[in-house]
Amino acid sequence: MKRMDTVGTEYVPRDKPVIFAVTHSNSLIDAIIVYLLFTKNVYSLARGDAFNNPIVAVILKTIHMLPIWRISEGRSNMSKNAKTFEACNEIFKRNKNVLIFPEGLCKNQTTLLPLKKRGTAVMAHKAWEEGIDLHIVPVVITYDSFKKFGRRANVHFDTPLTKEGYDLSDTVSFSKKFTDDLTEKMKPLFHYEFKPVGSLRNAWFLLGWLINWPLYLIIGFIVKKKFAKTIFSDSMWYGLLFVTIFPYLLLLFFVIKHFL
Repeated sequence: MKRMDTVGTEYVPRDKPVIFAVTHSNSLIDAIIVYLLFTKNVYSLARGDAFNNPIVAVILKTIHMLPIWRISEGRSNMSKNAKTFEACNEIFKRNKNVLIFPEGLCKNQTTLLPLKKRGTAVMAHKAWEEGIDLHIVPVVITYDSFKKFGRRANVHFDTPLTKEGYDLSDTVSFSKKFTDDLTEKMKPLFHYEFKPVGSLRNAWFLLGWLINWPLYLIIGFIVKKKFAKTIFSDSMWYGLLFVTIFPYLLLLFFVIKHFL
């Protein structure tokens, strides 16, 4: 990514537990951006079927990811969400943060998808009922491209939703009002005016490209062939680069040392 601009990070309380309610247009990259912006531990909710493999489940939990089950993954699995919501409450009690994608699915969209009522609202209601001073911060991430290498992103935050003004006695009406309020906060945060990339950043980008171009070409070929038509192309780019960059740089060092 060549450039990332943020607006509204001052709205995120540093001394309160937070739910980051984030748009989900670019798979794993959406979560990584929030991780990079905040040093305090951020736990993320991911689709439940990703945890079906026990080994994968251990890895995901190690990197602070928790399962959230959707009806599309089997109605029988929905009861498992109670355990995840309990885990989230324990996280909030430790004054840490949870990231959730309230749209409930990932799509390369440029506008807000309808928000689900079974995730963010349930978590907020449960925490507030238990007296936790939870803040729900709306976050919208927009990209200048979903396919181009070296893109730009805007990350906009808004003032958090808090317990004040909500009636917790009726869960159905609460869920509707909460979801409507969150929707109204997120809709205006889509911004597609991107600042130009400065010459210094371009120079660093070009230097990195020259050093790593053989690796980029190999990863680009794999991603284009296997994942170009899916929403996971950026995630696969990141994952493959993450596991190959250090062996590649080590190999490059020995090659240069040999010829010098």
